[in-house]
Amino acid sequence: MSAFIELDDLRPKHTDLPMHWNDWYFTVTFSHEGKDCFLVMAITEGTFMGGSGCSIGFCQDAFSPVQEGDAQVIGEPTNHISIGKLLSQNAFTCTEENGTVIAEMDKLRAVCRVDEQEIISENETLSAHLTFNPRGPVLRWGNKKDGQCPVTEGTSVSGIESLSDVHGTITIDGKEIDITGRGVFEHVWIKTLEFMKIRTMDWTYLHFDQLYAFLCHCESISDDGTPYHFEDGLIHILGEEDCFVTRSIEFMPESWVYMKPYRRFIPSQQKVTVKTDRGVLGMRIKLSLYPKIAQAMRMEPLTMHNTTGWSVLFLDAPINMEGEFTYSDGKSVKLTSGKGVNEQLRILPL
Repeated sequence: MSAFIELDDLRPKHTDLPMHWNDWYFTVTFSHEGKDCFLVMAITEGTFMGGSGCSIGFCQDAFSPVQEGDAQVIGEPTNHISIGKLLSQNAFTCTEENGTVIAEMDKLRAVCRVDEQEIISENETLSAHLTFNPRGPVLRWGNKKDGQCPVTEGTSVSGIESLSDVHGTITIDGKEIDITGRGVFEHVWIKTLEFMKIRTMDWTYLHFDQLYAFLCHCESISDDGTPYHFEDGLIHILGEEDCFVTRSIEFMPESWVYMKPYRRFIPSQQKVTVKTDRGVLGMRIKLSLYPKIAQAMRMEPLTMHNTTGWSVLFLDAPINMEGEFTYSDGKSVKLTSGKGVNEQLRILPL
């Protein structure tokens, strides 16, 4: 297995199946006029996760909860761009030539090569041309090519996470902004999905000066109502030849914030402990910007496992991080410039 992206990693998968899903997902955190900003752009194709479409999200509101009674509370964002379109599968095109896979939908185009990827938006509200260069080896779900990850009972997810340096420009309201930052290029494919079995999931990618990683920790329910647990992740420390496979991932919320528009509490600060065969990563992650909401639904009449009334809250929360990696021999590496995203999914009773 190559440690780096291969052309086959960039192609759409399972398109011969009536039920399937692919994404080409790009994010970047960057600084503009002294403030952190977060941009996410994605092309999706298939039948799961809302189906085929394209989306653009731009966050620049600092995460600034206020105290109301005994709770920290946040309301609506004030400077937020959220563009999403659901389209027919016929609106999606994918071509391949000269070692380049080009996925395109509406006014969003992903131009993907093994050594760099570009995302190009011609949207009237937010146009962009960004280039993603991998910081090192690609991180593969299941730690192998086309690894089949049983995130829930009846679910199979495969794909790559390429932790990247990002540069380019975006244009908002006629103003062009130069970008230098860090983010992720993801191509994930799903051939079976039992989305409503999920109860809590934290998917997180991490950028430090000294290392990068992706982590997925999911608690769900089986057909018979018993708990089902899944976790997956890889850590790459710059200068090491290989990646460290995660053996245990723990997210421990330390503080909470109430999101008024969605009537839900979410963790605003978490202690994260990740054990590998080579050592332990210890971190604290804090929300840094107002989250981008991917999905928020109340399903009051829905009954599952003898409980009626459910909600779905699915969001991308930009985060700042601090921590260290401690090798098994006691040597430790203090980690600096920690930024990333904590994608939180909660499917819980009302």
